[in-house]
Amino acid sequence: MTLFRRRLDAAEMADVARVEDERRRLDAQFARDQATANRAARRQLEREQERAERKRRKAKAKARARRRRKLAAVADSARTVGPLLLVNAAAVGGQTAYAFTRTPVTWNPLIRAGVALVYAATVESISLYVNWHAHDALLQQATGTAAEMRRRAYLIAAVVAAMNYSHFDGEHWTPTPFAVGSGMASLLSPWLWGLHTRRAQHVQLLRKDLVDETGAIFDRKRRRAFPVRTWKAERWSIEHNVRDPRIAWSGYHAHRDAERARRTGGRLRTAWSALRGLPAAAVDEADPGIQLCRQLERQVAGARRASDIAGARLALGHRPLGVWPPPAAPGSAVPATGSVPAGSPELPGRVPATVPAPRQRQNAINARVDPPAVRPSTPPPPATEADRCAAAYDQYVKQHGRAPSDRKLAALAGTGKTYANEWKRSRAAARTNGKD
Repeated sequence: MTLFRRRLDAAEMADVARVEDERRRLDAQFARDQATANRAARRQLEREQERAERKRRKAKAKARARRRRKLAAVADSARTVGPLLLVNAAAVGGQTAYAFTRTPVTWNPLIRAGVALVYAATVESISLYVNWHAHDALLQQATGTAAEMRRRAYLIAAVVAAMNYSHFDGEHWTPTPFAVGSGMASLLSPWLWGLHTRRAQHVQLLRKDLVDETGAIFDRKRRRAFPVRTWKAERWSIEHNVRDPRIAWSGYHAHRDAERARRTGGRLRTAWSALRGLPAAAVDEADPGIQLCRQLERQVAGARRASDIAGARLALGHRPLGVWPPPAAPGSAVPATGSVPAGSPELPGRVPATVPAPRQRQNAINARVDPPAVRPSTPPPPATEADRCAAAYDQYVKQHGRAPSDRKLAALAGTGKTYANEWKRSRAAARTNGKD
C-alpha cells in the first residue's frame, strides 16, 4: 500500500511540522494550566483545612476560657460563700442529730434521717429566708426595709440558737462545747450572710460609680509623728474630695497657713505681745467684721452717754440748787442749819433764799439738760359720737373717694358698729329729705 502513497512535498512537510509543533505547544499549555489548577485547588483545600483548624482551636480555646471562668466563679463563690455554708451545715447538723434521736426507733433509719434532715433544714432556713429578703431590699436601695428585715432575722436566729443550744447542754443549761458551737452557728448565720450582702452592695456601688470616697489614707508613720495634723488633713481631704495623700497634706497646710494669716490678732496673742513689749498686730479696718465691731463700739458709747445724762438728771432732781437756811420753826431760838445764829459776829447775816417748789425745780433741770421738744398741734377730738362719725366719714371719703363700711367707720370713730350703721342711715335719710 505504501508503494502507491504519494510522497509529501516540502510545503506539506512544513505544514505538518507546524501543526505538530502547535499540538505540542497546546499540550504543554494544557499541562501547565492543569498544574496551576491543581495547585490552586490544593491551596484552597489547605486554606479551608487551616480555617477549620483555626475555628476548632478557637472553639476549644473559648470552651477552655468558659470552663476557667466557671471554675473561677465557683472558686470565688466557694471562697466567699463556702464558710457560710459550713456554718449553716453545722447548725443543720446539730438540729438533725437532735431530731434523729426524737423520731420513733421502729422506723427505717433512712426515713428517720430524712425526717430529721427536713426538720433541721426547715428550722434553720427561716432566719435565712428573712435575711435573703433583707439582702434583696438592700440591693434594691430600700435601706429601711433591709434594716427591719435584718433585725427580724436576728431575732429568729436567736430563738433557733437557743433551741440548738438546749439540745446539747448540760443540766440547768450548763454550757458544753458542742452546745456552744451549735448555738453560735445558728446565731451567727444571718450576721455572716449580712457581711456577704454588704460586700455585694459595695460591688454594685463600684460598678455604678456611686461609692462615697472617704478621702486620703495616710501612712502609719505619719500618723504616729503628727497625729493631730494627720487627723485634720484627713478631714480636709474628705471635705474637698481629695484622694491623693500628698495633695491632701499640702492642701491642708496651705489652708492652715491662710487661716493663720487671716487671723492676725486675738486676745491671748495681743496680751502676750503687750507683756513682751511687742507692737500689737495691725487691724484691717476694711474688714467687715472690724467695721461691725466699730459700729457696736459707737453704739455702746452713745448708750453710755445717754445713761450718764439720765443719771445726772436723776441726781440733780433731789438736790437743792442754792444755799439757804431752812425756815425756822415758830418760837425756836436756834436755826436748824447750824449752831451759830445768823447776824452774829462769827457769821455775817444772809438773806434767806427762796426755796423753789419741787416740781418747778425739776422742770428747770429738765430745761437745762434737754432742749424743749416741739410737739405737733393736734385738734381736739369731737365731743359726741355723731361728730366723731362725721369727721371720720369726711376724712375717709377725702382720702379714698368712697364711703367707708360700717365696720371701718366704727373703727375710725371709736364707736360701735350698730351706731355707725344707724348714723349712716340717718345721714342718708337727711340727704334724701334735703333733696326733696
